[in-house]
Amino acid sequence: MSQPAQTQFRHTPVLVSEVCELLVNDLSGIYVDGTFGLGGHTKALSALLNVDATLIGIDQDQTALAQFPPSLVQQSLHLVCTNFENLNQVLNDLNINKVHGILLDLGLNSFSLDDPERGFAFSLPGPLDMRFDRSNELTAEIVVNTYSQEQLANIIYRYGEERNSRRIARRIVEMRTSKKLTRSDELKQAVMKSVDPRFRNKSLARVFQAFRIEVNREMDVLAQVLDAATDVLVPGGRLAVISYHSLEDRMVKMHFRELSRDVPRQPGMVDTEVKIPFLKRITGKPVVAQPSEASQNPRARSAKLRVAERTTHATQ
Repeated sequence: MSQPAQTQFRHTPVLVSEVCELLVNDLSGIYVDGTFGLGGHTKALSALLNVDATLIGIDQDQTALAQFPPSLVQQSLHLVCTNFENLNQVLNDLNINKVHGILLDLGLNSFSLDDPERGFAFSLPGPLDMRFDRSNELTAEIVVNTYSQEQLANIIYRYGEERNSRRIARRIVEMRTSKKLTRSDELKQAVMKSVDPRFRNKSLARVFQAFRIEVNREMDVLAQVLDAATDVLVPGGRLAVISYHSLEDRMVKMHFRELSRDVPRQPGMVDTEVKIPFLKRITGKPVVAQPSEASQNPRARSAKLRVAERTTHATQ
C-alpha cells in the first residue's frame, strides 16, 4: 500500500527549550537522540551546539528517519535505524566510547501515530499492527488473537492501568471466537462494549497503550536503555528522559533516585569503601510544558521531563 503523503504528518517536538537548556553541558560534545523520530529535538540541539559537535540519531522507523534532511544540521550527523536498546552497539560501530548527553523522548512521533496503517490510534481505523519496527514478527493482531484471556487481562491492567481489564479481555475472547480480529476498529468495539460510555475514551487510550507496550516490549527496553545510557555518559554528561504515562515516569524516577543516593557509612567501613552517588538529579520534580505549549500542542500536556547528570567521581 502506498505511503500517505508526507504533508499529512506534522510533528511538533515537546519541551524543546527545556531539553536544550538542561541537556547540554558541552557545546562541542557528542549527543545522542535515542528516539529521533522526525528529528525535531536534534534540529534544535544543532542550532545550539558548535559545528565540531557530533549528533547521533537512533530510531526504529526507517521511514521516519528518511524524512529528515541532513542539511538541517551543521554538525556531523549519524542516523541509525535500530531500537535504542542497542545503544552500546551503535556507539561501538561509530568507535565512540562516551557521550556528553542522551535524550530519550518516549512518546510516539506524529508520523507513526497519524498513519492509520500502523494501528496505533483508536480514532483511525487500520490493521492491528502497533509495531515501531515493522520487521518484528509480533503484532497487536497476534497478541489479541492468540493470548489467553488471563494474559490479555494482565496486559491491559499492568500496562494500561485499566480497571475494567478482565471485562475487556473477556469481550475480546468472545468476539474472536466467531471472527479473527484484524482491525483497530474491532478492538475499539470490544472496549466500547465493555465500559461505561462516560469513560470510553480513557479506556480506549489505556487499552491501545497496553497492547502497544506489549508488542514493542517497551518497559523491558526502557529498563535496559536507562542502564546503558547511564554507563556511557562522561562525567558531567546528562541523561534527559521525556515520559508520557505513569509507568514510564515511575521507572525513570526510580532509576535516577536509586543511583543518586548516598550510601551511608557503616561501622568499620574505610573511606575507599564509601560509594559516591553515580548520578546527580538535575530535576527534582519533573519539568512539564508551559500552559502556552500545552494549549498549542496537545501531546505536550502529559509530557514529563527528568534529567540527571553523571557525577565526576562516581562508584557503583
